[in-house]
Amino acid sequence: MKEYICLNLPKLINASGLIFDIIGILILWKFGLPKSISRTGAQFIITEETNEEEIAKAVKYDAFAKVGLVFIITGFILQLISNFI
Repeated sequence: MKEYICLNLPKLINASGLIFDIIGILILWKFGLPKSISRTGAQFIITEETNEEEIAKAVKYDAFAKVGLVFIITGFILQLISNFI
C-alpha cells in the first residue's frame, strides 16, 4: 500500500485538489449570496426596524462563501503542487 501511494502521489494529490474544487464550488453554489438577503438587516417593508434574522442569515452565507473559496483555492494549490512532485 505504501509503495502504491508513493508511486501515485502526484495523481492522488491532483485528485484531492479536484475534490476540494468540487466541494468549494458546490458550497458557493448553495451559499452564494442571493439578492433577497439584506446585509444591513433592513426589511423590504418600510419600517424603522432591523431584522436580526436577516443579519444572521447574511453572516451565515458570508461565512460559508468564504469556506467555499478556501476549498477552491486549496484545490488549485494542490493541483499546482502535483505538477512539481
